[in-house]
Amino acid sequence: MNIKEELFALQDVSYADFQANLIPNIPRELIIGVRVPEARRLAKRLAREAGVSQFLKDLPHTYYDENMLHGLLLSEMKDYVACIVAVDTFLPYVDNWAVCDIMSPKIFKKHKTALLEKIKEWSASEKAYTCRFGKAMGYDH
Repeated sequence: MNIKEELFALQDVSYADFQANLIPNIPRELIIGVRVPEARRLAKRLAREAGVSQFLKDLPHTYYDENMLHGLLLSEMKDYVACIVAVDTFLPYVDNWAVCDIMSPKIFKKHKTALLEKIKEWSASEKAYTCRFGKAMGYDH
């Protein structure tokens, strides 16, 4: 089963309808409707699989839920440098508050000094969600 199929297997149509009201800039047909706890469980499992790196490279994603999963997978990364590269690669595709806010890489806690320069860079961005991510990381760390 591929990742998109796994997301559709977790689909909750009523939740998708609810999400569409919260993120009106995303067309309803691009929302699968995967609840966050289910997406977190999937991310934790997929993070241990070798094939997930291809999913992280296949940008842009079609569905909102793919982007949510992408953000959750970044949060599970164990290598700081690889995580920074992956975050920088993904941020230009972040187009809503929910995907932006779900990203919180755990590895950042162990690299606060190095992270400070990236936080300044992200926070100074002209792109709204890159700036929002930078500010959130500043608050968190």
